[in-house]
Amino acid sequence: MALAFCFSSYSKADTTTDLLDPSAQNWSGTYGTGYWQGTGGPAPNRIPNNSGFIWSSDANIIGTTIAINTALEQAGIQVEGFSYKWRVKNGNGNLYGKQPGVDDFKITVDVLKADGSIYQSYVYDYGHSHNWTSHTGSETFANNYLPPSYFSDINISAQGSDSAGWTGHYGPEFNVSASEFNLTYSSNPCYSNPLYDVACPGYATAYFNQQCTANPLYNSGCTGYAAAYLTQQCSSNPLYSTSCSGYSTAYYNQQCSNDALYDVTCDGYASAYYDQQCSVNALYDSGCNGYSTAYYNQQCSNDALYDSGCNGYENAFFAQQCSIDTLYNNQCPGYASAYYDQQCSVNALYDSGCPGYASAYYKQQCTFNPQYDKDCQGYLAETPPGEIVIVDDPIVAEAITLETPIIPEQVIVIEEVILEEPVVEEVIEEVIIVEPKQVDTAKEKTKKIKEIQQVNTQSLADKMSNAATFKVQQQIQTRLIAMLNFVPEFSKYSKTQLDGGQLQKEVNLKGGRIVDNAFARWFVNDPNYDKLEELQYNLGAN
Repeated sequence: MALAFCFSSYSKADTTTDLLDPSAQNWSGTYGTGYWQGTGGPAPNRIPNNSGFIWSSDANIIGTTIAINTALEQAGIQVEGFSYKWRVKNGNGNLYGKQPGVDDFKITVDVLKADGSIYQSYVYDYGHSHNWTSHTGSETFANNYLPPSYFSDINISAQGSDSAGWTGHYGPEFNVSASEFNLTYSSNPCYSNPLYDVACPGYATAYFNQQCTANPLYNSGCTGYAAAYLTQQCSSNPLYSTSCSGYSTAYYNQQCSNDALYDVTCDGYASAYYDQQCSVNALYDSGCNGYSTAYYNQQCSNDALYDSGCNGYENAFFAQQCSIDTLYNNQCPGYASAYYDQQCSVNALYDSGCPGYASAYYKQQCTFNPQYDKDCQGYLAETPPGEIVIVDDPIVAEAITLETPIIPEQVIVIEEVILEEPVVEEVIEEVIIVEPKQVDTAKEKTKKIKEIQQVNTQSLADKMSNAATFKVQQQIQTRLIAMLNFVPEFSKYSKTQLDGGQLQKEVNLKGGRIVDNAFARWFVNDPNYDKLEELQYNLGAN
């Protein structure tokens, strides 16, 4: 609220006129209108003549507000504090002796800053029994040089209650019209000189402006700081900015100093250019450092065969030799194919895939055994009993001549057996001596044929030990087994004859005695048999 007041000289400490509205009607809060007696309450009553308030049982608050910046509008002053006078009575409606307790009553002054926050709060407690009394005093703010604009309002409030809770209004009484509130103020030296004291409002701004005036480089926020800073930096270093005087000359000198190749007019340009070219390529000139090494490396790079010390010389030499002759080393590309072709050209029997293998194999088999095929040279066609056959082999011919007319039919069975692994079986030998009932020429013929087979078998075993591949070895082995299976009179072991044949008494394949075959025992015990068996594993299957 706007209040009228007068100013006296404020050279030292002055106060305003009473700023407290004497009319209680202008106070805010919840209250009624009336006097002490009656059945009113529990809210306080405003006295009908607006002189003040009297409380009942409820502790209601009433209050008023004083605008400091309106009360003190004169420039150049500082608010130091305030003085007060509170006219209060706490006597239970003059019935002091009947008061069962003391009624509570207090007055609060809240000083607010311009932003609405509380600068300082003051509380005055009058919760004791007494008759009408004027309580006076003053307060001084903790801070100096506070202009009225630093504050906004002062809120004054009063609160009380009748502790006995009697019907009516017998609580504390507050005479507003007889109370006062005054602000204390004085001349503010900070007004004309904010640098008067560091506590002056505006001191920091004034000090900042003072320093900027003295030296624009004091702070980057100073007016003229940018221009002053540019002048300072250019004086120290013309290269600071392109706007500096002498920048172009300083920049040229700097670039030539950093790199003589910056410009052809720089001192030392020719020497620097020569060194640069040599560093880029030592082959630039024969006078460059490292020219000899670079030349050597260049030649080696062009051709690793340039010198035996070149990196990759061994690999290049190896590749060269392989290109000349694929059979130079078994690591040469295409070596396996070339070696295969070479072996096939040397011996068509090297592998079944060699050109001419079939023809060579056929000739080989005919050589081993003329009986391999009817077109083989020396092949003996089957001759009916009693028929005389003329053959080229004198040994066979001799054997045939020993034959008597009509010998018991013999079947020579040549079985082709492929053995995956050589198996040596334990043979339990039991020799049965059978006394011949008569000697005839058939047995002599059989003996002769065995001798022929023995010679041929030995020949096959020798060839088998020299076979180049497992396939050839296997083929020879098949022929060899077939020859081993040829035993005169073996047909007597046929199933039909085993059931009741001629030799049933001598051999019982279902568990009877075993007839010793001396020829088989000879072959197993022959030294070449172990050699033949060993080759099967060393050569491997091709």
